[in-house]
Amino acid sequence: MAALLVFESMYGSTAAVAEAIAAGLADVRVGATVCEVGLVPPGAVQDETTLLVVGAPTHQRGLSTPRSRSAARHDGDPTLSPGDGVREWLDALPGRCAGRPAAVFDTALLGRRAGSAAPAIARRLGKAGATLVVPPESFAVSGRSSGLLPDELERARSWGRSLALFAAAAAR
Repeated sequence: MAALLVFESMYGSTAAVAEAIAAGLADVRVGATVCEVGLVPPGAVQDETTLLVVGAPTHQRGLSTPRSRSAARHDGDPTLSPGDGVREWLDALPGRCAGRPAAVFDTALLGRRAGSAAPAIARRLGKAGATLVVPPESFAVSGRSSGLLPDELERARSWGRSLALFAAAAAR
């Protein structure tokens, strides 16, 4: 099994979660390639990719937009995700993921009113033909740029281990 993890990150938290998920996949001997969204053309989702994992930060209670990314780049690290985001990447995927097992995650503030980018990612992946093997997952941050809450990276690693099991079952 080979996993491709595609992420967008403005402050580094989503990138750290993607790396922790990949470590969890590696714990159960699943190879994973982790790539910032701007470095992965939509055509890179190949037949060898048996699990696609996509993650993004939550901006203004949903998936980032060009405007919200521009504001985040002003406050965050402009080198982390300098170009288009997950939204645009997913919109270029239709038909490329037919039947492919997939999982989505986001980083978000805690609370009902905080919102989540994960449902929008899941909808767009579904339009591309992918099949979610687990419900979307959110990893909590303490503020816009203040980082992940304690234990979230270990939770992400554990989630990565469980993804391997669910993807294997879906492939049968």
